[in-house]
Amino acid sequence: MGRRVRRVPYQLNPAEEELSFEELKAILRGADELIATGGRNMLVKILKGSRDKKLLELELDQCPVYGYYKHLTLAEITARIDRAIVDGYLKIEYSYRLPVLAFTEKG
Repeated sequence: MGRRVRRVPYQLNPAEEELSFEELKAILRGADELIATGGRNMLVKILKGSRDKKLLELELDQCPVYGYYKHLTLAEITARIDRAIVDGYLKIEYSYRLPVLAFTEKG
């Protein structure tokens, strides 16, 4: 008998305001690099322009939207990504036990 997999939980805290078309386009372009391999935290780091070691190893600093939200805090960027998820442009699926990003039909 197999052991039950403990999935890492997540909680969405979407931004109150709607995303502009430009913001949505930037979020989806950044997510394109991570589909089925990375989650919200890595997308936040891309959009912030982080110098995170893992991000640099994967050469995600070459993404066209790297640093798009450099003027915002990590929490504000996360709220915008969560808004894109709540609005149905992205969804979260599990890869074994970790939540990863995936596109929806709308996205």
